[in-house]
Amino acid sequence: MRYYCRDGSPPHYTETSYCDEHDCDTVVVKAAQETSAPPPEADPSDPIADLLREPVSSASEAPRTASDAPDDVQLPVGVQQRFRILEMLPAEAAVGGRLWVAAPVGRPQGLVLLKVHAPGFRPSAAKERLRSAGASTRLEEGVESLPDGGPTVTWETLRLPSGGTLRNLLDGSLARPGGAPGRLGGLAEPTVQTLLIGLADLLERWAHEARAVPVHLSPDTLYLRDLGEPEVVLPDLDGAAVLDEECARGPRPPLSRYAAPAHLATHGRWGERAAWVSVSAVVHELLTGRPWITAGPDRDELADAVLHRPPADTGDPDWDDLLDRLATGRSSAAEVRTWCAEREAGTVTAEPFPYGDRVYDDPAELVSALVDAGVNGPLWLTGPEHTAQLDEWLAVRAPHADRGALDRFLRAPDRPYAAEQALASLAAEFLPFARPRFRGDDIDEDGLVALAAREDMTALHAVLDSGVLRDAARQTCARHPEEPGCPVLRGLPEKVDRALETAAQETHRTASDLDRERAEETDELRAAAAQRLVPHGPGWYDRDEALRTVVRLLLGDQAYLRHCRERLAKTRRPGTMPRWWGRLYDATTRSLGREDSGALGSTAAGQTAAALAFDDQVVAFHRDVWRSRRVLLGRQVRATVRRAAAWARARSSRSVEDRDAARGRTRARQDLAHSRLLKLRWIWLTAFTIGLLDVIGYTAYGWVPYAAPSAPASASASAPASASVAPRLLAAGRHAAFTVAASASSKKPRPDKAKPAPDAEPDHLSRSRLWSTARADAAPNAGHLVTELQEFSGDVDDSRPEWWEDGALFGYGTRVPVEHPWLIPGLVLAGSAAGLRWAVRARSRSLRLTSAVTATVTTAALLWHLYADGLTHALLAATYALDFWKGTLWVVGVVVIGLMGFGGRGSAPVESPRTPSYVSRYGS
Repeated sequence: MRYYCRDGSPPHYTETSYCDEHDCDTVVVKAAQETSAPPPEADPSDPIADLLREPVSSASEAPRTASDAPDDVQLPVGVQQRFRILEMLPAEAAVGGRLWVAAPVGRPQGLVLLKVHAPGFRPSAAKERLRSAGASTRLEEGVESLPDGGPTVTWETLRLPSGGTLRNLLDGSLARPGGAPGRLGGLAEPTVQTLLIGLADLLERWAHEARAVPVHLSPDTLYLRDLGEPEVVLPDLDGAAVLDEECARGPRPPLSRYAAPAHLATHGRWGERAAWVSVSAVVHELLTGRPWITAGPDRDELADAVLHRPPADTGDPDWDDLLDRLATGRSSAAEVRTWCAEREAGTVTAEPFPYGDRVYDDPAELVSALVDAGVNGPLWLTGPEHTAQLDEWLAVRAPHADRGALDRFLRAPDRPYAAEQALASLAAEFLPFARPRFRGDDIDEDGLVALAAREDMTALHAVLDSGVLRDAARQTCARHPEEPGCPVLRGLPEKVDRALETAAQETHRTASDLDRERAEETDELRAAAAQRLVPHGPGWYDRDEALRTVVRLLLGDQAYLRHCRERLAKTRRPGTMPRWWGRLYDATTRSLGREDSGALGSTAAGQTAAALAFDDQVVAFHRDVWRSRRVLLGRQVRATVRRAAAWARARSSRSVEDRDAARGRTRARQDLAHSRLLKLRWIWLTAFTIGLLDVIGYTAYGWVPYAAPSAPASASASAPASASVAPRLLAAGRHAAFTVAASASSKKPRPDKAKPAPDAEPDHLSRSRLWSTARADAAPNAGHLVTELQEFSGDVDDSRPEWWEDGALFGYGTRVPVEHPWLIPGLVLAGSAAGLRWAVRARSRSLRLTSAVTATVTTAALLWHLYADGLTHALLAATYALDFWKGTLWVVGVVVIGLMGFGGRGSAPVESPRTPSYVSRYGS
């Protein structure tokens, strides 16, 4: 067994597994078989000849093989915290490390390519040259330590080209319905020619601007700079080597199907010849859809296939000759451009194409005529001679156009909807700014909604089953006509299938719950209503009805979405929600609640379609249950009335003596309650008298609050008062006079001392301002009495707990209403007066007892307010009485009239034959 040291210059063989000279590990090299044939003679300076002279098995142990690909590259913890990993690219897609597609955490930077280098990796000088020339954009870089005390590694982020890799482009084309679009099994030939020219430009630009050459080209490493643009870029510059530099000092690309024999060499210099071999392998796969080398993953077999590459076999001799010349280094970038130009110029001008009653020079006009023909357009294409002629004419008129759909139609004309697919592909190719149509109907978002709305199920099924929506998605939608393309249509068939599957599952599950509830329901009314529920059609699940619903919801028909919500809202009845319906209803309403606007998802649309299969039945269930309950309630009411009538007849059939005894007991209870309440009459009188003074105080000094309002008070619409107590008391004049007693007498407002300005009306009065006004209006020798009354009111207010509030009876503080503030206190005072008078003078026991209760309640309200007010306005009325004669007569007259009118002791009612008992006077 021999060992090979890769770090030597030049590399050399050793006898041990460790090279002491260069302090590094070595690679095991198997001994050559004794029976192997002698190597052919060749120039010793040619590295390719050196490899060919060695046994095949030794190629797998060459320095640059798949074993050099860093499969064990780990993500440092710091990198994992900074980026969210979305996809790990294959190991063959990077040199000297590993690539991931990631998104920065907390930064609106978009998707990036994250490259983590292998420990000890050293890039070549070509990388910085290319970066200075603008070949790639590095966004960030850093150094992190591997977990568990591992070595440090470097990392960088690169701008991710939006066009994707060539691998994605090829796989997407091969996955299209009907197969690959190209004539040779892969991409269309004009597309491959454009990409080949782009690769030639890439090699030439690197060589001239940076003296660099790529050593690792493959469909996984090459990207399109922008979607739909032919510019090819190589973002990972670690796969670049310095032109004409020794191979031992350059990067170590992994062994792959696209490698050149020079990439396996142990000595020599880097040149463009090896890069053109990789380009030819990439172009071969893009053109045919299959790799040039079909060797398996075995390293020995793959290395042997790279060293002995077979001739190209694309099916086109011109392409085979070009690729063979590229693989052997007999062509350059200029020759590639010349070959592509000659191939494009080799086409001759075709005559106008006849269709119908006219001929067409423009392919777009011809395709538009076929689309406008409705069902006749696909029917015309079904003629083999028509399709072949059209394909040949388009190959000349539009050589760069994608004619893959026509080629597939020619190979398999019996496939379902093959003609429709071919016409849809041509329309997307030549009419990108026109609305997509299918057999005369528009099939963009609004067109499909219209098909579902008018219940044209035949056309709707044909559109979804034919696969034309993938090509229709490349045309213009009426909802956003400013740009071609409608991404919603591209995945619509798959979304519809998932929504229909969800609708079928939910419908069958709900129907099973209904059958189970029919068998287990113990409520007779609900069980009977559930037995009468039957589907409208042959079954609960109607695929056509569900399809109409999910299509309109998936395409964002807002009017229909509101209609569905209204239908589901009608099924909500408190107390009668059936259990078999509650689960589906809750799930559907949650889905609709999460998606308030726009198109629904597949799950929400499927649940809504399943719910609409039962909503009418749920409404019928509610109606039957309520109807049955009304009938049952009517029966119960009639039975109750009959029992009450029987009881009344039984009560009325008692003897006269029993009825008289019952009446006597009732009167005795009323008399006892009345006599006990009359013992509180002195409290009624006291509270009534102080309440009169309180109302007089409010009337004289203003029905306005004490505290300032929280927001600026708006100007009152009522007219200002004609007079007030003082300039600060204009609010008192805004309200009518307060009626105190049964007489019509009321106090006239005091004359104004000064006419205030219209905008000087106060919006609140504090206690200090009220007492200041009272002290100013009192006689000169009565000032000390006003002060004593103010101090007494303050003591009462200080003794009141903080939690004591008015109860909104008279309006305390900011609770004084703006309109008619005297209404509530007037009603309370009137209730107290009525209770005082009729508690002793009413002729009916019930009226006397009711009046006594009213007097007690209103007295409590008066006492509550007086204590909450601190007796402020009652004492203000007392100070107002000191103004002899006007105030004295006003206060004394109101109090005397009130007490005389409502405070009389009264007399015993006149006995009647039906009132044998006697009620004593109050206080007895």
